[in-house]
Amino acid sequence: MPQKQFDEKLDELTRRLLDMSHRVEELVDVAVALAVREDGADPEDVWEGDRKIDEAEVAIEETCVELLALHQPMATDLRQLVTILKINNDLERIGDHAVNIANAVDRLRRAGEFPPIPPELEEMSRTSRGMLRDALDAFVHRSDDEAEAVMQRDDRVDQLHESVFRVMLTHMLDRNISACLQVILISQNLERIADLATNIGEDVVYLVRGTIRRHGGLEGEREAAAEAEEPSAG
Repeated sequence: MPQKQFDEKLDELTRRLLDMSHRVEELVDVAVALAVREDGADPEDVWEGDRKIDEAEVAIEETCVELLALHQPMATDLRQLVTILKINNDLERIGDHAVNIANAVDRLRRAGEFPPIPPELEEMSRTSRGMLRDALDAFVHRSDDEAEAVMQRDDRVDQLHESVFRVMLTHMLDRNISACLQVILISQNLERIADLATNIGEDVVYLVRGTIRRHGGLEGEREAAAEAEEPSAG
């Protein structure tokens, strides 16, 4: 495959990934609105949206595999394809967590009881969605600094999840236990969305630097930088 044709296909693939990312963002927004605003939206909207995201994920993966097989790219082109594959998978999983939130809200509605929603849950929803949006912006901008900023916010979401968990445990003493568990599940899925936004940030760092951040990758990066700064012997 000529390089020009490959570049055109890669650009189109990137546009398709960004289109999928916008759909995922919208899906998370709808799912969260169901949870924190108790509005009249239908969980079916989330379920249908997830089916479309699943279809897009498969199509993008098939195109990536085709380009890898036919072009056998190297260096930057290879990193970009690998990054697209990884972000594609992360986005599909975020869609699944949006469905989990919608399912929990559906169970709450059928139970006829919404326990008091802790304010921490609303902050979690804002932070998780903001992390997702900013991680995708980092990919568009090819900015490892923006990606690092996303990753630094993950600890705050973890703290909020722990707080929601403790609050709902206290409500279980005088309210429907199953309903309280659904709120915990919503919080848990928001926490996982933040984790996956962090993964996308790590994917962007890999794209820009060629460095794998997961599982000790950062420590290896620091050690390499320290070694490079050491004066040579002799």
